Amino acid sequence: MKDNIFRLGMDVSSDGILISDPMGKVIYINDEYERVTGMLREEVLNEYLDKLLETGYINRAISLEVLNEGVDKSCIHRYFTGKSAVSSASIIKSEDGELLGVMNVTRNIEELQNLSRALNDMREVTKRYSYELKNLKRSINGKYRNYIYESEAMKKTIELALKVAPFDSTVLITGESGTGKEVIARYIHNKSQRKDEAFIKVNCSAIPKELFESELFGYEKGAFTGAHEKGKLGLFELANKGTLLLDEIGELPLQIQPKLLRAIQEREIYRVGGNKPIKLDVRILASTNRNLLEEVKAGNFREDLYFRLNVVPIRIPNLRERQGDVEPLLDLFLENLNKKYKTQKVYDLKAKRLLLNYNWPGNVRELENIVEYLYIISNDIITTESIPGKILSKIILNEKSKTDFAESNRLQILMDSYEKTIIEEAIQKYNTLESASSVLGIHASTLSRKMAKHNLKFNR
Repeated sequence: MKDNIFRLGMDVSSDGILISDPMGKVIYINDEYERVTGMLREEVLNEYLDKLLETGYINRAISLEVLNEGVDKSCIHRYFTGKSAVSSASIIKSEDGELLGVMNVTRNIEELQNLSRALNDMREVTKRYSYELKNLKRSINGKYRNYIYESEAMKKTIELALKVAPFDSTVLITGESGTGKEVIARYIHNKSQRKDEAFIKVNCSAIPKELFESELFGYEKGAFTGAHEKGKLGLFELANKGTLLLDEIGELPLQIQPKLLRAIQEREIYRVGGNKPIKLDVRILASTNRNLLEEVKAGNFREDLYFRLNVVPIRIPNLRERQGDVEPLLDLFLENLNKKYKTQKVYDLKAKRLLLNYNWPGNVRELENIVEYLYIISNDIITTESIPGKILSKIILNEKSKTDFAESNRLQILMDSYEKTIIEEAIQKYNTLESASSVLGIHASTLSRKMAKHNLKFNR
C-alpha cells in the first residue's frame, strides 16, 4: 500500500521523473518526463541507458554518469527531440548504504524561465508598492512632507535646520553645487516666524561688482549717471521683515564685504548717494560651495564677516554620502513629470539599478536633469539604452555594476557608450544629418543607422 502511494505520487508530479536500477536499466518513467523530454515511455522503459546511447535514441545519460562516477549531477540537457530541460540525477541508497539506483528529476526550461520572469515582475510590483506606502506614510505623518529623503545624513541636516528655523541667527549653508542649498534655505524660512513675509534670494555670482552695492542697498535719486530719477529700493529693503539669502556668498567682491558686515551687525543700511541710515529687520542666510575658511586664509574673504555669517553652520551632504536618497528622488522627479504631462512612464528594473550605482557628481540638480532627459527620449519604459553614454560608461566601470554586465562584453558596451556620447554631442551642436555626419567624417546613412541603434534623435 505504501509503495503504491509513492508511485501514484510520482505519477502526478509536476516534475519529470525517470528511475534506473544499479545496472542503468530504466525501471520507471512518469507522464511529465515524457512531456518535458519528448521521449516515449514504451521506447525507454525497461531499456538500458548505455544501449539507448549507442543506438542514438538519447545523446546524454546523466543518470549513467552518476552511476559511473558515484556523485550527484545537474545539467541543462537539449534532447534529440528538440526540447531542453534542467536535469538533476541523484543516487538512491538503502538505509544500510546499498546502491538501489538513480533518480533523475527533469524540469522544463521555458517554464522555469517564465516562473523567473513572474517572480521578477512580482518583486518589482512589491518594491513599487513598498515605496508608495513609504510616501503615503511620509505625507501623513512626516514633519517634512515637502522634502523627500531617506538617508540618516539628510535626516540630521533637516533636524538641524528645523532647530535653527525659529531663531533669527545667521546661518551659513555649505555644500557642493546641486545639493539643494536654496531648498534648505527656503525650508528654514518656511518654518520660521517670517514665513508669511518675503524670501529674497541674491545670487552673488551673477551681479557685476560695479552694481553690487546699489543692488543690495539701493540708491537715492541722482546718485550716479543713469540712476532712476526716483531712486531705487535695494534687495535688503525688499526683504524687510522677511529673509534674505545671499547665495554664492564666496563670490562677494572684497570691497563690498565691510558694508555687508556693517548691515548685518547694525541692522541698518545706507543707500548709495544717501546719508540717512535705514533701519531694517531682516533674517540673513548665506550659502556657498566654497570653503570660506580657505578663502579667508587666501585673503579673498574677510575673517570678521566669515565669523558673523557662520553663527550656525549647516553642511548639506552630497548624494555620494546619502545614497539612500537617490531612489526616492528618482521616483519623485519621474512622478512629477508623469503628473505634469499625464503619463505613466516607469523605469526598467535594470536601468533603475544602474542609475542607483552612478555617483551623481552634479548631485540632486544633475539627477533631476537626467530624469527629465530620460523622460523625454523614452517611450513608456525607461531602459538602459536611454541612459546617456557619458553616464553609462562611468556606471559600467563602477565596481558595483559588475554583476549587471557579467555575461556581456563590457569593453564593447563601453565602446558603444563612447560612440553614443560622441554622436549625442554632434547632433546637439549640428542640428541636421548632413552637417553632423560631415563633421564626424561619416556618410549620412551611416550616422542615421547609428542614431537608430542608440535611440538618438535631433532636437527640433
